[in-house]
Amino acid sequence: MRLASIVLLSILCTAPAAVAADVEANKQLYRNCIEELINRRHVEAADKCFTVDFIEHNPNLVSGLAGRKQFLAAIHAGFSDYHAEIDQMVAEGDRLAVRIVWTGTQDGPFLGRPATGNKLRFATADFFRIQDGKLAEHWDVVDSLPRAIALGLVQPPAGSTKITPK
Repeated sequence: MRLASIVLLSILCTAPAAVAADVEANKQLYRNCIEELINRRHVEAADKCFTVDFIEHNPNLVSGLAGRKQFLAAIHAGFSDYHAEIDQMVAEGDRLAVRIVWTGTQDGPFLGRPATGNKLRFATADFFRIQDGKLAEHWDVVDSLPRAIALGLVQPPAGSTKITPK
């Protein structure tokens, strides 16, 4: 009985530490993925970041590892200086929430449109589920008006001045 109590106490004491380690590992996974895939432009790192059957809930993006690689290739073709800066990150269990500021200059074709030379700056709130040390599922909220104006997809509101990045 005494041995069982010691084992149970040991499990209860180490479980929170293991969960905290997983949460920190999940945050580090995302930091590494952003740095490699976006800031260093290493698309081949996608294999380490995403599950093969990655689920994308944004209807404008394709699910799966192949879909994510396709999206990254399009971004890299359209923006030679595309950059992500993590503003805030919160993790709990297998979930991760991140606020990111994206910047770049559209110096190549993107979304079927030729290069504009316009500077881009917008933010997203991204939510992930992590499975077996990889990003497995994604939801997002995009601050799309500044992005659409910068890409020339919509006109700035009447009477406004040109939007410029900070």
